[in-house]
Amino acid sequence: MFFCRKKLWLLLCLFPVVVLGQQTSVVVDEVTRQPILHANVYTGKGKAFRSAISDEQGRVTVTFPFSRLTVSHLNYERRTITNLPDTIWLKPRYNSTPDVVVRSKEPEWIRPFLKRFVDEKASRYASHNQPFAYRYYSQSIGERQYYTYESEGLLCLRSKEYNGYAFCQHRGVITAADSTELTDVQNLRRLLHEDFVDEMDRQFIREHRFYVNGDYEGRRGEVELLFRSKKNTDDRGRVVVDTTRCLVLSASRTIGRKSNIHLRMPSFMLTMAKWLSGYGVDAWNVDYHVRYAEHAGLYYPAEAAYKLFFKSHESSPDKREEEFSEQTGGGFTNMESTLTLTPSDAVLPKADTIVSAASLSAADTTSVAEKWLVLPRTWYIKYNTDAERAYEVRLAHLPAELQIQE
Repeated sequence: MFFCRKKLWLLLCLFPVVVLGQQTSVVVDEVTRQPILHANVYTGKGKAFRSAISDEQGRVTVTFPFSRLTVSHLNYERRTITNLPDTIWLKPRYNSTPDVVVRSKEPEWIRPFLKRFVDEKASRYASHNQPFAYRYYSQSIGERQYYTYESEGLLCLRSKEYNGYAFCQHRGVITAADSTELTDVQNLRRLLHEDFVDEMDRQFIREHRFYVNGDYEGRRGEVELLFRSKKNTDDRGRVVVDTTRCLVLSASRTIGRKSNIHLRMPSFMLTMAKWLSGYGVDAWNVDYHVRYAEHAGLYYPAEAAYKLFFKSHESSPDKREEEFSEQTGGGFTNMESTLTLTPSDAVLPKADTIVSAASLSAADTTSVAEKWLVLPRTWYIKYNTDAERAYEVRLAHLPAELQIQE
């Protein structure tokens, strides 16, 4: 009998234990002790992939069997666990801002400094006469879906010749469990059009309060400012500034549903959509980080990261909209993306060689491979023209190598 028990114990040690049944845990920031919403907890690959996501209180319920779980969130270092404890602690990848009300008085120098930055930023950040080499990575995790898209090529920031963003993809790779051909550049567009320096204007300064983080240790002249919306508690972040040269060096921002609707959706359009189809936004959370670097005397977003969790509903959906959503992938509910830019010696494309919705016919079926394409501003609710729809479909079907995740 003793010998049999010993053999059984050895077998259990050799093979992984598959945990069954429903289990619940809370995902928490180990620095701020705050719950982490929309953290991914997943296991398996390909068609065996299963996942769960933490709610507003950081709670996550795992209803599927597993021998190993991965816990990930854009803002935190990834963890792998073999059992589900009551609390899952994650280490921040970026500085964390505790969700508390700062009651210290705002220093008098901050607003004049920020207004000066706004007045001078166009000459320091907006004009670039050479493209940058880019690397873009986007990941989406659903209950039974794991999708990634990697893209490399050249990217044109706003310049004197072309007032917008455009890119030329040299290589694209999709990893998925099925033969999907959709390429997701939506977060690439958000990373550029929702850039912190672009959105830092006098209205932003009026709508936020700023405080000095006394614990920040940077170089001489560097100060970290914490900021919060005066109106909504779900818009907050931090920005590192160089007070000597009047520069923004890096920034992080977290925006919730209420503030996102205020910032990104025209109230008239939202009212019309509610009336016509019963459209509503259930969740809309954004985490954004950016670090700026200098090249040839000008500053650009060298590294940026963006996490979007977006859910909406319609009580009477339009069939044409459903078809368009299927052709473009409809965007993903839970997306995490990163972008890195490095200086390049490539020549800036001429404006008349860049393809956009305005220059593309709905009947045009020519390939977009190795072409410069406009990256238009993203939208969540809009009445699109046929040309704009055709262009959105093009962006969702860029040439890409497909890797099936077995």
